[in-house]
Amino acid sequence: MSALLDILPVELIQPILCQLDSRRDLTAAALVCRLFNSAATPLIYRNIDTRIKDGRVIAHPSATLLRRPELAQYVWHVKENGTACAALRSDPRIAQEITAALSLCTNLVSATWMDYDQAAEAAFMPFLEVLITLPLKEFTLHTQWDVGDRAWSLLNGITGIRRLSVWSLDWARPRLLDVWAPQLGPTLTQLELGRCSGIPPAILILVFSQLPLLQDLRVNGIPSAAIPSIMACLPKLIALDTEYQQHGNYHLPSTPLPHLQRLTIRTSSVDVLGPEQLWNWICSLIPYEGSLLSFSLGSFAIQGLIAIPLSFVTRLIRRHGQSLTRFRVGIAQVTHEALVYLCRDCPALASLECSVASANVETIAKATEPAKSLCTLQLSVLWTQASAVDTMPKFYYSPRTMYGDYSLQNKAIPFNVEEAKTLMLRPGSKLRMITLGGTAYSGKWVCATPKQDIFSQIEDGLTFEVVKDKYSYSRLE
Repeated sequence: MSALLDILPVELIQPILCQLDSRRDLTAAALVCRLFNSAATPLIYRNIDTRIKDGRVIAHPSATLLRRPELAQYVWHVKENGTACAALRSDPRIAQEITAALSLCTNLVSATWMDYDQAAEAAFMPFLEVLITLPLKEFTLHTQWDVGDRAWSLLNGITGIRRLSVWSLDWARPRLLDVWAPQLGPTLTQLELGRCSGIPPAILILVFSQLPLLQDLRVNGIPSAAIPSIMACLPKLIALDTEYQQHGNYHLPSTPLPHLQRLTIRTSSVDVLGPEQLWNWICSLIPYEGSLLSFSLGSFAIQGLIAIPLSFVTRLIRRHGQSLTRFRVGIAQVTHEALVYLCRDCPALASLECSVASANVETIAKATEPAKSLCTLQLSVLWTQASAVDTMPKFYYSPRTMYGDYSLQNKAIPFNVEEAKTLMLRPGSKLRMITLGGTAYSGKWVCATPKQDIFSQIEDGLTFEVVKDKYSYSRLE
């Protein structure tokens, strides 16, 4: 075995060790032998941050980097959080050690600063003064309060950034990157702006027009009417994550919109039918056939769950059914008929998440059977009487749902491991993760063991194993 390790190239070992997701496991791998140490050490120091326990800074890697500066060459990503920031403010010595160690990281690719203290500027400035000397490509700045004019004067001079995320909850001072945009334009491809409320659409369009390479955009607080005009400024845009805010009017652009591949919409409403014009507005953002790969909706309705009209689903399928691989609408409700259409008419659909009414598991099984590419199925199920599944929406004062009074009779129907396994092993099926209501199962082929339980199926020395998972309903990222 040792002879084999001696001849195994580091280039092969490192991709294997990359699968270890904890620093403790990587440290253990580094102790195996000299060869493993050479492969694991760069991975141990690739991402550095402050280790925290019970709200206190337990250890910071700066001490190790100062003691062994040769390790700094392996650092690609640095993250500082609010607890470390508090230590910086209380102990200048710690601040000096951290900034001195950071200056050694000459191969740094990305940096993240997260601070929710009102005195953010004092702690951030020493960190920033070092960052501007490094070859930074990605930067994340999340704060409760604005970091101040001095910090922004330095930020506005940074060039070469490919990915930028700026979030601040300081309602008094929105920052729109209007000064920074000319420096960002030649390289920036991903942008996340946490707050744009109150900024005139004309200024927004002016800023985005200076970012022609932008491919991935996430913004909050922009009037929905201005979104098409902003998109028209971004010919390379393929991913958009934005809120639907109904207020405001703006003329439609004459310039063609980019071909979006991933669209995420977040919205809230007092009515389960969703905000007025929401569905037409979404369709206006994706006018080209066969371009959209992923559609996600994060929704909230005060009176109940938002119901997605069947007409919207069929329109989406007609235009993008052949390309759509992901349909994630959380707990928003679709009709059983819409579920059938999605599974039947979207041959590439790999992930499906929604809420639906169903009389039993067999009804869901029949609806999803045509979806041969489906790998993940996550349904929040409203169990109803059989006659209620295909009825038109009826609304009552409490609760208001698209299935009316049947929601009051909703009783969970057991979904067991045998049923999950049957769904996963249907001919041609790729389904490996299923969630119905509060019950989730995952399945995979594993090597057969001498003792198999009654739910195992052996084939060519392999057995298909289905495991019940601890279920937590997913949220949009």
